[in-house]
Amino acid sequence: MGDSGGARDGRTRKAARLIDVARLADVSRATAARALGGYGVVTQETREKVAEAAKALDYRVNDLARSMRSGKTLTIGVVVADISNSFTLNSIRGIIDASGSAGYQSLVLNTDGDVRREREAVRVLREKRVDGLLIVPASRLDVGHLAGGRGHGAPVVLFDRFIDDLPLDSVVTADFEASRAAVNLFVEHGHRRIGLLLGTAAHHGHQDSEPHDTVSAVRERARGALAGFADAGLAVNPSWVRYAGSVAPTALAAARHLLSQSPRPTAILAGNEEMLLGALAAAEEIGLAIGRDLSLIGFDDAPWLAVFRPPLSVIQRPTYELGRRAVSLLLSKVGGNRRSESIVLPATLINRASVASISDH
Repeated sequence: MGDSGGARDGRTRKAARLIDVARLADVSRATAARALGGYGVVTQETREKVAEAAKALDYRVNDLARSMRSGKTLTIGVVVADISNSFTLNSIRGIIDASGSAGYQSLVLNTDGDVRREREAVRVLREKRVDGLLIVPASRLDVGHLAGGRGHGAPVVLFDRFIDDLPLDSVVTADFEASRAAVNLFVEHGHRRIGLLLGTAAHHGHQDSEPHDTVSAVRERARGALAGFADAGLAVNPSWVRYAGSVAPTALAAARHLLSQSPRPTAILAGNEEMLLGALAAAEEIGLAIGRDLSLIGFDDAPWLAVFRPPLSVIQRPTYELGRRAVSLLLSKVGGNRRSESIVLPATLINRASVASISDH
């Protein structure tokens, strides 16, 4: 009899309410809400006391009810162009860590650089009522779906890329200055035949001219390299410039094209990880030794570079910090900051063993 009565009591026991947690912790309902919600001013001692009371009562925060009261879901949407490369992975880690520390969850969607998929991702995330959006834009021209971040709807912060004609806040790296420094380093080592391999989702093949809808990061790297040429009084040879789709087969085809020229470049600046891998593979095919027959500088210090021989010179960007700063800026916008901000983080040229000195005048 006693056992069945206990089971019946267990079945009918009501779920704990916030007021029950507050009474057990001996605090007000408002204080309990602040402690559990992670907002407002609550001492660490009170926060721990409320957490213990909630655990003892098996209290579960009703996220839907909380969001209806506060108008916030404590989530941010993240839209990236290529989730597979080391830049994106490190940036996402920074985003998740920073948003988690602030009590937010991150919803990450990948577009593969496709504007249609980006438009759909933004629509879905807005329907989920995310509090803000971090976006690596796939286009600098087709941007109407991003305009909702200008004064109404969930705020939008761009990272890794900016859009000239759309005044959205952004966090990027100093790609122009980094590319210019890379070309200057080649020149200092005697190189006059310098090739450019620039990866872009705006094109599926490879060509010597800039594709119509090239994103800002690629344009800045190209502009920086051209400034480096001008510094040295070098003319641009279109045969040594390739804009290529950022996939392995196209990167390899573009690198093969550069190295098949007569004369061929003695140095190549690779604009992203795919282009760097393409250049390495093409050089291997024709027996060129990196750091002796061909000098090479890449973008982003990917983990695999640490085991490559010779060690590759690289433009190191603060990818983790980029993600953290983007979250900080976005949450300031969620909190009501209306001041327009464009943050540019420094990029560092690390000269290792893949740039050889030559006499080629």
